[in-house]
Amino acid sequence: MLVMPPTKREVTRTHAPRRGPRVPRGSAPKLLLAAAQDLCAERGPYATTAQIAERAGVSEDLIFRYYGSKNGLLKEAVFRPMLELVESMPRVALRPRALRRTTSASVSRTFVGMLYDLVHGNRTAVMAMVQVVIGGPGLLDDAEVHRLASALFEPGAPGFADHVEEHGLRGSDTNLQSRMIVILIGATAAFLSGTYADPADAPDRDHVIDELVDFIHHGLKYPG
Repeated sequence: MLVMPPTKREVTRTHAPRRGPRVPRGSAPKLLLAAAQDLCAERGPYATTAQIAERAGVSEDLIFRYYGSKNGLLKEAVFRPMLELVESMPRVALRPRALRRTTSASVSRTFVGMLYDLVHGNRTAVMAMVQVVIGGPGLLDDAEVHRLASALFEPGAPGFADHVEEHGLRGSDTNLQSRMIVILIGATAAFLSGTYADPADAPDRDHVIDELVDFIHHGLKYPG
């Protein structure tokens, strides 16, 4: 019996080609995370899944396959890296025993330097988080976004309260004060050079950290 080869239409119907670009197997999640982080730093949560997929060079449907939703992708791309960075910071300098063996300025300079370096070396991730947090209501799951954002400030709060008490500093509201200090250090690390007409005129790291420590300590010592 003579068997005729399948027609082109039959082959196409049986093995439908995958829509969207092809990338090396297993690389799509990493590409999507990087693209989401970059686009969030540029546009905040307004970046669409189609734009993220195009930047990553993959099919848009992979966002939903790997992360379930745009919300799921942004949590992994924006907040998880920052949480991991914050959790990676050494806690020794903020433990009560260490506080008793060192001066207030020495402890502060260690902490300020670590946080400054963390933000300065990961500005894209920081900018992405800032853009998402200030993006406005209705764009993401706001309760979850704020829960994750709050988690970034929690690890250092107990150590800061111990530090204030140990060194007799002003601690009228240490929870608020620790958040304000972290925001001050982070914003300085992320944006300072951009406030100069020529970024090369910005002061060097050590000078900035010295000024931050003096600025923070003056505020903590000022009578309430």
